[in-house]
Amino acid sequence: MYVEIIGIIVLFVALRALITRNRAERLLYLNVIGFGVSALIALIINTPFALVVAAAFFICSTISANAIAYTLNRLDDEIVLE
Repeated sequence: MYVEIIGIIVLFVALRALITRNRAERLLYLNVIGFGVSALIALIINTPFALVVAAAFFICSTISANAIAYTLNRLDDEIVLE
């Protein structure tokens, strides 16, 4: 049940990431996809090694989330010439 719900959310967010033109929104959608994939890894594969893989993927997703937050902060300071 949880796998299907998370899978539907990840697919919906992936479609939103493809459709949107805003770079900041796209980065946030990619962040959600990363966390969703780590949850799916942990739920689908029922072995102790799957927990290690899911934890490693979660840590990498957290690092990428920090990189996304840093990038979004830099976008606020960006000067746009029109």
